[in-house]
Amino acid sequence: MKTIFQYLTLFLLVLHSVACSDDDDRAPIDQLPPVTQTGEQTFGCLINGEAFIPVRSGTLRPSAFYQFVDGAFTLGIAASDAIAGPDLRSIDLAGIDVEALEEITYTLLEEESGKFNGRFSIGGGGRFLRAVTSSDNPGTLTITKFDQENGIIAGTFEFTVLDNDGNEIRVTDGRFDMRYTN
Repeated sequence: MKTIFQYLTLFLLVLHSVACSDDDDRAPIDQLPPVTQTGEQTFGCLINGEAFIPVRSGTLRPSAFYQFVDGAFTLGIAASDAIAGPDLRSIDLAGIDVEALEEITYTLLEEESGKFNGRFSIGGGGRFLRAVTSSDNPGTLTITKFDQENGIIAGTFEFTVLDNDGNEIRVTDGRFDMRYTN
């Protein structure tokens, strides 16, 4: 009986390692969550061609909010791919004091009242970058589903920002499917 248990354990370990290596062999785009519109709490994109998959637990799991305050709406969608430290990367999509959302494409511009923006951040351990879209370097946010009754927002996004040395950081093939709070 002990031998059968050892062989079974060995078989499961080999099976697990093969399954994990298959995940690593997939193209970056194939590592992203599927495009859905049912409030699956998914978020993903490519950053310079590399898959960005956020943390899916704790306080840093992907989140979204949409609020009406002082006569205007504010939208926030955020995700991070690490808990903390110098490698913490975050993507934020926001609309500050904007009109009511529709299922259309918005231009990501500056981080100002009345505009939508995209932001890429790296932070922790003395290393920090906060790069935001601008009129000179705009992006797009397409809302493909906005269901106020069920609190679901889904869409796609892409933008390019510059790091502290002027190098481009390309955020492409972005997708999200979230339940939002208000």
